[in-house]
Amino acid sequence: MRLTPLLIAASCLAPLAHAAEVYKCTDARGDVAFQDRPCAVGTRQARVHIVPAPPYSPSPTVATAPATASQSAQAPPTVPSPRVALPPLWICQNAEDGTQYFSHNGSPPVKYVPLGTLGYPGQSLSQAYGPGGIGVSAPGMRQIPIDHSPDAALAAGYTPLQDRCVRASRDQTCNYLRNQYDTIRQKLRRAFKDQQAVLQPQADALAAQLDGC
Repeated sequence: MRLTPLLIAASCLAPLAHAAEVYKCTDARGDVAFQDRPCAVGTRQARVHIVPAPPYSPSPTVATAPATASQSAQAPPTVPSPRVALPPLWICQNAEDGTQYFSHNGSPPVKYVPLGTLGYPGQSLSQAYGPGGIGVSAPGMRQIPIDHSPDAALAAGYTPLQDRCVRASRDQTCNYLRNQYDTIRQKLRRAFKDQQAVLQPQADALAAQLDGC
């Protein structure tokens, strides 16, 4: 059986892999042979330089340490939920009597009140009801006099008033929320189920807002 030049080269190069130079011999029939000695007489000779391949060395494998029981059982880190921002609050002063209250709106509406509630024209009890103030101490014994003076007419008139408000501080806001929460919790202890359905969401909302304090 005639071998092809490629098969002959492979069979010859196998034992000569360590050589740096071999001889390529081609006979009259075109058969090619590779050998480490000069070719025989009557064959065409050629020198072939072979660069030997580096020795094969398998890449080292990195042993992976098995996960310990504590590592495998360790839960993923939990991301804390963001805190609820404190609601904006204002401390307002009642323009009629100077009392204070909290408001979620820093611009309360204008209200109209009688001038008499503001102390105008500023009469005492004896002036308003006569000597002894009978109209107050013994109603029905004496008819309360009606003042038709211009000052009395003016006192019955209405004047516009608007409460003054300032932004509450963080501590003031937190104190207000705690008081509101405590009040609703007290109501929940005495409330029926239908009332609890209304009060419980309010208590939950206040508790979430208090997380920001």
